[in-house]
Amino acid sequence: MEEFVVRLRTLTPVWTGGVERDNEVAREHGIVGGLRWWYEALVRGLGGFACDPTSADRCMLDEAAYRSQGLEAGLRDVCPACRLFGCGGWASKFHLLLTDAKGNPSLSLNDRDIAFQIHFLNRFPWEDEERWLMNRVFTLIDRYGAIGGKTTLKPPARPDYGLVRVEENLPAPDLTAAQVRGWLQKMLQASPDMQRRRAAQSPEIPRLDLFFFKTGAWLDIGQMNELVRVDRSGFLAGRRGVSKKVFSFQTTKRFWGYAADEGMLNRVLEALARMGFREIKIGKEVLNAL
Repeated sequence: MEEFVVRLRTLTPVWTGGVERDNEVAREHGIVGGLRWWYEALVRGLGGFACDPTSADRCMLDEAAYRSQGLEAGLRDVCPACRLFGCGGWASKFHLLLTDAKGNPSLSLNDRDIAFQIHFLNRFPWEDEERWLMNRVFTLIDRYGAIGGKTTLKPPARPDYGLVRVEENLPAPDLTAAQVRGWLQKMLQASPDMQRRRAAQSPEIPRLDLFFFKTGAWLDIGQMNELVRVDRSGFLAGRRGVSKKVFSFQTTKRFWGYAADEGMLNRVLEALARMGFREIKIGKEVLNAL
């Protein structure tokens, strides 16, 4: 069985437990969910389609087409994220295992400066483009983002969670972002069903081209509240059961978030400029640098 290993170190605790669970033992599902979230956002930012796996319109393997015409026919309407992470009728291409730096499977990520490893134990071969995308997911998390739960807590009153340093990334093939865009477009063009679902997708769904990132500074509670007020729709602020769209971390001095459309993104950038923040990177810049 082929295996990919990513080596990381916590900069803050990483929350992998559920709402009512403690965080003393690291749980793989908390990491898988975070990786998928970033993978989907990256796919969408590159012009591809990634479904919302919690929605009624999520992907399903076409078992009839699979039986009569083969695997590719069965997967025609399955988005790139579901092809890798799995969906109804189609298993994930990998089993994910968390271990400490020595390979022991029982560990806690409930502190800073913990070395750990993410093992991708592969059930099926990955496409080169999938390895490229996952490599860039870890790059995004390392440079700008976070992973796991409780990343929406507001500093300084609440502690930071989910910040990690990637010490050894997943090996990536020698591809360009343009080549990966082409692969995503080819998949989308072959599926009228994915085209339909993409056109109907909710703006709540994160797209990396509508993100904004700032390193070297963080937003306190008052600044976060000031920022979300530029959006009268309530999208940035979130609501019960729906996360806010702005994330701030005091430990490594970074913040990031995403907008529903270009107009909202421009209003966010204007508000940040009024607040004195400079050198904000937008998602398109980050995508072009991958």
